[in-house]
Amino acid sequence: MHRLICFAILAAFAAVTSPSFAQEDGPPVGLCASDATSTDFYAAGWDYGTSNERFQSRTSINQGNVDQLAVKWAFRLEGGVSPHSHPLVSGDTVYIGTQAGQVHALDKETGCIRWTFQDPEMEEARTGIIVGTIASDDDDGEGDKATIFFGSTDGRMHALDAATGALIWVNYVGDHSMTMLTGTPTFHDGKIYVPISSTEVVYAMMPWYGCCSFRGNVVSLDAATGEILWRTHVIQEELVETGTHHLFVQTRGPSGAPIWSSPLVDPERGLIYVGTGENYSSPANGTSDSIIAMDMQTGEIRWVQQYLEGDAFNVACGMEDHGNCPEEDGPDFDFGAPPILTETIDGTPIMLAGQKSGGVYAMNPDTGERIWEEYIGRGGLIGGIHWGMAVNKKAGLLFVPVSDMLFPFNPAEGEPEPGLFALDIKTGKRLWQTNIEDACKGRELCNIGLSAGIVATEDLVFAGGLDARIRAYDPMTGDVLWTFDTLRDYDAVNGGVTSGGTIDTHGPVVAGDMLFVQSGYAHQILHGGNVLVAFQLKRDGQLTGDSE
Repeated sequence: MHRLICFAILAAFAAVTSPSFAQEDGPPVGLCASDATSTDFYAAGWDYGTSNERFQSRTSINQGNVDQLAVKWAFRLEGGVSPHSHPLVSGDTVYIGTQAGQVHALDKETGCIRWTFQDPEMEEARTGIIVGTIASDDDDGEGDKATIFFGSTDGRMHALDAATGALIWVNYVGDHSMTMLTGTPTFHDGKIYVPISSTEVVYAMMPWYGCCSFRGNVVSLDAATGEILWRTHVIQEELVETGTHHLFVQTRGPSGAPIWSSPLVDPERGLIYVGTGENYSSPANGTSDSIIAMDMQTGEIRWVQQYLEGDAFNVACGMEDHGNCPEEDGPDFDFGAPPILTETIDGTPIMLAGQKSGGVYAMNPDTGERIWEEYIGRGGLIGGIHWGMAVNKKAGLLFVPVSDMLFPFNPAEGEPEPGLFALDIKTGKRLWQTNIEDACKGRELCNIGLSAGIVATEDLVFAGGLDARIRAYDPMTGDVLWTFDTLRDYDAVNGGVTSGGTIDTHGPVVAGDMLFVQSGYAHQILHGGNVLVAFQLKRDGQLTGDSE
């Protein structure tokens, strides 16, 4: 259940105990004079392509100048202290969603607002924002329109005109009352592949609720219209009644196996690949905690590689003698990080995946056959490996962020190894590791470890920490070359004062000479905040922001 508050009790605790921070609403200032015009995007979505390698080649930030990064501007994200959206960056615009049901288009250089889309029925723009082109009927293609897409907590997908923010279509894509969209969709060739998860894993804590009936699934949409082309449930066994508790509450299963992260698209093989989570109720089945390949055109499941059998868990398991806790009782070691398709140095295709157990795995993308596996640290409810790894294919390196957070209900045993690791793509051999030094120094709601997704460039790796610090690493040695503590107050370009906090979820974005970091995450008893921080390389001393 890695994208939700792990236990509702902890959510309430975090809301009560999270220290107050500056969050002064100001007047609507900083409006731009023009709409977005650039159709040159630094990434298509969560990944910089469709392979989930998280490698950015289009940047001028390198080892020689990374220490010249400084804050250019900061933008206050409305609606809460745990923003999930992931920025999308073009040549002139940054697109970002908020917990207030908004999507903003911001000028890349100044942070001023080009346009804002507000859906009064939308609770939160939760997924990362992706871009694709909707083809026009013009023979010359001049009418083709750059379109951005995103999903919300209420299970709806939206399509907006990237230039103006005008709504093109909106469509509910769930087939269960508790559908939630968290993983970032993937666009390819006029279609959108949407991973489906749910809140039922939390609702199971209600003693009168008969757990559970949701089944993780993927839907394929027509990008031009939002029409559902196919839906594939990863649990294909029939839902059956499995027992009762509290005299009359009926339990059901198998259920769960949500898909929390971005689908990997492989046009060469005609496949998409997803990672699944734990079952919500007994019996645990053969597609939870798995990597699954599906046909791009039909959704037909081609192969399944399960890495942990018998993992059934929901929030009721955090409560004493609760009838909705399945007999397996965890350990909740789902795949939160999306699978990666890359190559070894000698050109051999290989698929990589990281699990909350701390397991890192390599597979044959054609068959799912296991090639190697390596275990790092002890794993836990938020990792192990949580939101995403990165690859430098040319160097033959897989970079693995490890959380191993000390957690009150952590079912894992063993010594934690929070930090960044480099593995040989071909063999899985550990080449170096850099453990996170404890920089919390008594700071409340601070922890060590790397839970957020990371980004690699030619000679850097950027990783945001649970201690609110963004770090740049040498990819060959693991040396930390630059650090910035985002837990501070910022004068927001959209008015008022805002603050940073824990860095989690989708991770940083690198684009040209700029770095974008979303700071603040109050879930799992961590430090809330609500700021998007834009860093830029100093230009002849023009920047006045801080650097460390």
